[in-house]
Amino acid sequence: MSGAKETPRQKMIGMMYLVYTALLAMNVSAEILDAFAVVSEGQQKTNASIEVKINDQYNAFQDQYNKDQAKTEIYWEKAQDIRSKTDEMINYIEKDIKLAMVMYAEKAKSEEQLFNTKDPKKAIIINKAKADPKNRRVFYDVDVINMKAKDNTEVPQTMMENEGKAIELKQKLNDYRNYIINTMESVGVHGYSSHVGLLTDYDQNGEKIIYRNANGAEVAWEEKNFYHICVAAEMAVINKIVGEVQTTEFDAVAAMMNRIGATDFKFNKLQARVIAERDYILQGEDYEAEVFLVASDTTRNFRAYYALGKGNQVETTSEGGVIKLKFKGNTLGEQTYSGVIKMTNPETGEEDDYDFEKTFTVAQPSATIAATKMNVMYSGIENPISISAPGYTPDEINVRVTGGTLKTINKTKGEYEIVPTNVKEEVHIYATVVKDGKSTTLCDKPYRVKPVPDPIATIGGKVGEISKTDILAAGKLEATMKDFDFEVSYKVLSYRYSKGGMLTNKVGAEFDNEVKGDVRAAKRGDRFFFSDIVVQKPDGTTTNLGNIFITVK
Repeated sequence: MSGAKETPRQKMIGMMYLVYTALLAMNVSAEILDAFAVVSEGQQKTNASIEVKINDQYNAFQDQYNKDQAKTEIYWEKAQDIRSKTDEMINYIEKDIKLAMVMYAEKAKSEEQLFNTKDPKKAIIINKAKADPKNRRVFYDVDVINMKAKDNTEVPQTMMENEGKAIELKQKLNDYRNYIINTMESVGVHGYSSHVGLLTDYDQNGEKIIYRNANGAEVAWEEKNFYHICVAAEMAVINKIVGEVQTTEFDAVAAMMNRIGATDFKFNKLQARVIAERDYILQGEDYEAEVFLVASDTTRNFRAYYALGKGNQVETTSEGGVIKLKFKGNTLGEQTYSGVIKMTNPETGEEDDYDFEKTFTVAQPSATIAATKMNVMYSGIENPISISAPGYTPDEINVRVTGGTLKTINKTKGEYEIVPTNVKEEVHIYATVVKDGKSTTLCDKPYRVKPVPDPIATIGGKVGEISKTDILAAGKLEATMKDFDFEVSYKVLSYRYSKGGMLTNKVGAEFDNEVKGDVRAAKRGDRFFFSDIVVQKPDGTTTNLGNIFITVK
């Protein structure tokens, strides 16, 4: 058989086995048979040493599992499956092949007979404790020197070839080898076949292995290992196979342990970071934050791509394990940026993608300034207001009004209009936000209500001396607000008119033919009298603006 990662001792034993086999074919003396005993005993000791290392390895694996079950569990479970499968393989070889062959050759009726408890120095199986069936693995250490039939060549051939045990053993070895390879593949260890020995008909590259007998003729694996070979030599062969199975198990479990953390990223720097739900709170609210450790690798850089909204994607490279983003706050409101970090996987060497997304809010620079004596609204008209609060977008602020009606102009900009109910009742504006299902009042501000100041009567916005051209161009009386910032519309309903004579009543604001005729015929210095000028306010009520004199200039 061919193996992987053989120790120098194993290689030496293998070469000795080949030499002794060749010598045996030449009917060598009893001294040579005793030499096989030395080889077999040495292999048994080597196998015992490997078994100790295997158990130590499982104990170390158990410690890793106890420390971090989540990370280790999948590998630990697979290692336990390998252990159980190896138990079956070794127990089959030791009991169904080795023990059966010794009992057959020695014509023993029971294992106890081979222990020879009456005279342990003549025992053929020299370690009864290792052969105890209570062990998960049984090992039959055979003292070949004490065997009477150690030179028997018929028993191995009859048992292994004629009865088909050799073919059965070969199939089990092939199945075990494939099981190990497939198990390693299942946890991400690819191409593991080159690490496994236990080769029978084909080598690790899939090429047929050529075996030859002492005459140089090509023979099968079964014949090479079990045809016309004495029991003493077969003990060395069988022990060597057991050793290969143990080595295969040891290497596979070691590779499993190496898989723990193989996909982990390595970091060389830890920093504390604080992330608060909000960097501002309202009076009476709780400040909440999360403090955690951030791990980074300052020795490795990674690539990242990101974009603000639907803007062009930007490519950048980390520095010291960190990428820094910077966006210009040109657009008001909530802004979203997203991107992807491309980090090289430590196991595959390929880049894995890690997506990220975050939002922030852009608000206008502002300061709250209140003229405490000027908290006034005017009745009957739409009073524009703008509401904002630091730390909140206008969309998050809810507005309610008492003593008037509220009209939303643009909620995203926090723009509203309020029409007070009457001058006798204050207007109260309430601004609230809802956080964690709880409503919090940001402000409750009262406003006094005053009537809108009366306008003055004008012609084309003028009073006093006016040219005939301007009077005729205006063509009507107007109600003009002087020094009032609101755009208020008044409607002239009626007035009385006179040019040095009787007053006549006029309906509406327009000049009729009488007024226009008098203006056309007027001379410089002529005067016109308009009295009882009645206008309608925006709220539908009326008021009398009194009298005005117009002089033609």
